[in-house]
Amino acid sequence: MSTAGLGEQLVGAYHKLINECEVVSYNEFSEKEGDQMEVDVLALGTDNGRQCVYICEVVTHLDGLNYGGTPSDNSWSDFGNTSYQGTLDTIYQKFEADYEYATRVFDDADAYTLQLWSPYVPKGKLTDGLDEVSARFDREYDEQVALNVNEEYTAEIDKLRTKAGTETKRYGEPAYRFLQILEHMRR
Repeated sequence: MSTAGLGEQLVGAYHKLINECEVVSYNEFSEKEGDQMEVDVLALGTDNGRQCVYICEVVTHLDGLNYGGTPSDNSWSDFGNTSYQGTLDTIYQKFEADYEYATRVFDDADAYTLQLWSPYVPKGKLTDGLDEVSARFDREYDEQVALNVNEEYTAEIDKLRTKAGTETKRYGEPAYRFLQILEHMRR
């Protein structure tokens, strides 16, 4: 397992402490021969006795979401320049691989929740394209990709910050501990 980035640690802490997931894992790779996928954050929890698997891609580019590259086809051509199209194509392919992995490994789960987390995505063609990523995934897999980007990202992480300011207990989540330190300095 590779070391989780700070953005991934924030999302993992969110799932552990806000969604009360029992298991949070970072940078999960498939053991299947030839499978190059990696899930940034994988969290397992229960909700009213139902097992939920959270499959998270976390992109913490503070200057904007951009993988660049050339798209594999022209299906993203309505969404800006080639760089934006390549970014959308990469994100969609990541979720396809992540979903295949999660449904294979956790085939008896009751629910799968796919999430993209990114603190800053330029509004316009790229955010419109992300809406299409979610809609296309829904059409093809009957699952949506929740877009925790921009204001939604801030609102969700603010829940974690608020919790961090109300307690001092250690949970073994480094990003959460960092938030606790910062929030308690405000007193």
